[in-house]
Amino acid sequence: MENIVWPQIALDARAERDAKIPEPFRLTPAFIARYPPGADVRGAAAESGLMTPEELDITSLDQDAVSILARIKSKEVTAVQVVLAFAKRAAIAHQLLCCLTDFFLEDALTRAKELDDFYEKTGKLVGPLHGLPISIKDHMLLAGHKSTCGFCVDTLQPPVTRNGFLPQILYDAGAVFYVKTNLPQLIMHLETYSFWGQALNPCNTNLTPGGSSGGCSSLVAFGGSPLSVGSDIGGSLRSPAAACGIWTLKPTTLRVPKGGLSPQPGTDSILSTFGPLSRSLRDIDLWFSVVLGCKPWLKENSLVAIPWVVPTTPSWTASNGRLRIGIMWHDDVVLPQPPIRRALKTLVDALRKNPALEIVEYKPFKHLEAVALAHELYFVDGGEYARGKAAAGGETFLPLTEWVTTLPSVKNHTVPELWAMNIRRDTLRAEYLEHYNAQGVDVVLCPAGAGPAPALGTCRYWGYTNIWNFVDYPAAVFPTGLYSDPALDMKDIAPRTYMSEADRSNSDSYDPAIFAGAPLCLQLVSRRFAEEMVVNALQEVSKALPL
Repeated sequence: MENIVWPQIALDARAERDAKIPEPFRLTPAFIARYPPGADVRGAAAESGLMTPEELDITSLDQDAVSILARIKSKEVTAVQVVLAFAKRAAIAHQLLCCLTDFFLEDALTRAKELDDFYEKTGKLVGPLHGLPISIKDHMLLAGHKSTCGFCVDTLQPPVTRNGFLPQILYDAGAVFYVKTNLPQLIMHLETYSFWGQALNPCNTNLTPGGSSGGCSSLVAFGGSPLSVGSDIGGSLRSPAAACGIWTLKPTTLRVPKGGLSPQPGTDSILSTFGPLSRSLRDIDLWFSVVLGCKPWLKENSLVAIPWVVPTTPSWTASNGRLRIGIMWHDDVVLPQPPIRRALKTLVDALRKNPALEIVEYKPFKHLEAVALAHELYFVDGGEYARGKAAAGGETFLPLTEWVTTLPSVKNHTVPELWAMNIRRDTLRAEYLEHYNAQGVDVVLCPAGAGPAPALGTCRYWGYTNIWNFVDYPAAVFPTGLYSDPALDMKDIAPRTYMSEADRSNSDSYDPAIFAGAPLCLQLVSRRFAEEMVVNALQEVSKALPL
């Protein structure tokens, strides 16, 4: 460790990663220059000339995991063809978006060939994910590969020798791992920037793809992955999905297994959870059915034993068996920017036309207090562990790491202070559940963020996502089919009373031109362990989509 030199350690890690991209998959500097900052790069795979028509068809954004698996099962395509196509598109994505931390094509092709041979000889699939390429967030454990939590010192550790529990479940079901995805320093930004580089949004490269699972979302939205696995402790699945216009469901903690490095090992005041980033709602259902279908609670002691069962005829709260949706227009802290308000109003107007739904208002409850306490609970040591990790590699805190670890509520706590803080947490959680129940709703429809995908380096309000981490409610994000449009989403000019300084900042910073073309997503939430209810509700909401 004495020979660590910054930034050489970071440069070496990035060079090693980039060298793994095969020469035939590489873009020329002239081609990359065709996409200046702010460009929509989603058409670059087709325009590059590096992919065959068959490969473009396999990786088309019209294909989801379920349809790809059906094509493998019918022998329309082989696992080798599918993996090669997605690996090539992932390589193109990375050169434009910096979305990867590792690339291991040969391992993936070997695995895919084994699956094809098994299918040919036996006529049977290995499992429900047979041949599906799945990308994995960098901090998750994959045998033979290194894992980092966004600090360069982690690259000095040897590759891990076995898969984490969740990756192993996916592997046993037939998945093929081929890349690991970028994540931010400390895994605690709603953007994705670390020594690995800054991940970009494929819809508009001046915008973030969200975080901390932004490498996942950027890759899926570009078409370089049909399904990706990320994590969420403050919005790290939902922020990326919302930024890039894709689907996700953050489950209740202790519902699905984990495995891998955490931002601060040993802290459990607010727990993280793992989940999928996908192209469709049915891919979410597929992922949870596979992960929970193997009864992971029999091997991971902390898990709650709840099988995955999505009812075909759900029981709803409203009269005549109708689904009651509570609409939370804002959180009483920050008013969303005009594009998000337009998307929410447009969807609500469409939902009101469905006689199977009852639409009511949902009032937020102590969101400002909960959000501040959540940030305090993230760093019960005042950020000391994180500073030690940075110092060990000779790197400094990035601006968003400095911001999140120096908020007024963040400090190093004594044990009695920690006990008192956890009592405050549990008391507020109990109060929130009482408030939620009093509203009489099945699910809450609300913004997934204070605006569309933020401009790079600017995301400092987590309230629309981390409130649900604080109370530990399952929350999904889905694309509305709408996009930010400067002609429709003009800046507010009427004076108003701001709800907070964050509200004022969010309003003042809004520039319609910056967000042109950004996808507009929304969030659907329900009580703890009601993931299936969220899926059922999304099936109803989806009847109005795309808008």
